[in-house]
Amino acid sequence: MQDSAVRRNLQVLSLAAWVLVALNAVHIAVFGLLTFDEPVRDGWARQIATAHGAMAVVMALTGWLARRLHARPVLPIVGRILPLAVSAVVLAWAIVLTVMDQAVSSSVNPYVNAAVGVAIVLLLRPSTMVGLMGMAWVALAWVLGGTTDDPAVLATNRMNAASATALAILVSILFWRHYARTELLQRALAESNRQLEAQRAELEALATRDPLTGLLNRREFVRQAEHELARARRLGAPLSLIMLDLDHFKTINDRHGHAVGDEVLRQTARHMAGSTRQTDRVARFGGEEFVLLLPDTSAEQAWHLADKLREGLARVCIPTLGVPVTASLGVASVLGTESVTLEAVLHRADQAMYEAKRSGRNRTVVAADAGTGAA
Repeated sequence: MQDSAVRRNLQVLSLAAWVLVALNAVHIAVFGLLTFDEPVRDGWARQIATAHGAMAVVMALTGWLARRLHARPVLPIVGRILPLAVSAVVLAWAIVLTVMDQAVSSSVNPYVNAAVGVAIVLLLRPSTMVGLMGMAWVALAWVLGGTTDDPAVLATNRMNAASATALAILVSILFWRHYARTELLQRALAESNRQLEAQRAELEALATRDPLTGLLNRREFVRQAEHELARARRLGAPLSLIMLDLDHFKTINDRHGHAVGDEVLRQTARHMAGSTRQTDRVARFGGEEFVLLLPDTSAEQAWHLADKLREGLARVCIPTLGVPVTASLGVASVLGTESVTLEAVLHRADQAMYEAKRSGRNRTVVAADAGTGAA
């Protein structure tokens, strides 16, 4: 919270400093043009104009520095102490102005304005504000003791300054508490939104992904495949589908246990996902059966990819199994001009896959109505 308060202070300073430059310029013009017959008053006016000129320079530098520091992603130490340093400088300057004013009046208005202004403009921790304002009042009370001869006026000025100090501390504490509550609410809201987004993503994954392999599940694959088939018809582009079924998977489960069987499924899914394009769709269709949709892919191209998948799968090392994993694959393809349903394409690929099984397993077969080939 402290970092966000510092950034907020820097942002405010980058704007407020230039407002103070303008206000100081007005004071310089007014007091610089004032002339008095009395040397004391004339000297007082020159001192006030000079003091405002010095503060205008300080505020210009503050505005420039605050703007540059606020733009940095990581705040340096200067950025963290600048708001407090500016507060101290403004209060010290106000004390000097108050002492100057004692030459012509008993007013402590410069200190009152500075104390309330710091409390309103800058966010400071309550403990920091109490320490800063306490030291400022002690300093003012001490210097007033050396410039005010009338005990009644001195007591009045000290009490007025004490009241302004207490008011500034109260306002600062109220602002800090409001800011802290708002910041905590915003953080709680952001965390709630993050959790809701995580839950939404989790629910979406549960609805669209196979929990074991992380691939698309059957329902989501069908939805996306219908969309791709419609696109192929619209563009007149080819589309292919590969059905893959692991050989002797029941035997693997019976001999080695379901944990090994699950690892075989995961390794198969990784191999398929890592061997395809971003535009392809890979899904676990059920049990040990996987399906791969290939947009803009002819039957010949699909056959080459399917056989590459088959050969690569046999080289996948599963230490707990000890034997190569083989699969039978069926390929079906359609042209964009062909009016056919997704169910029909899946049936073709399924029949080709079972033909691969009947032919001895560990081979790839292309559906007869999409070209022929086997390996």
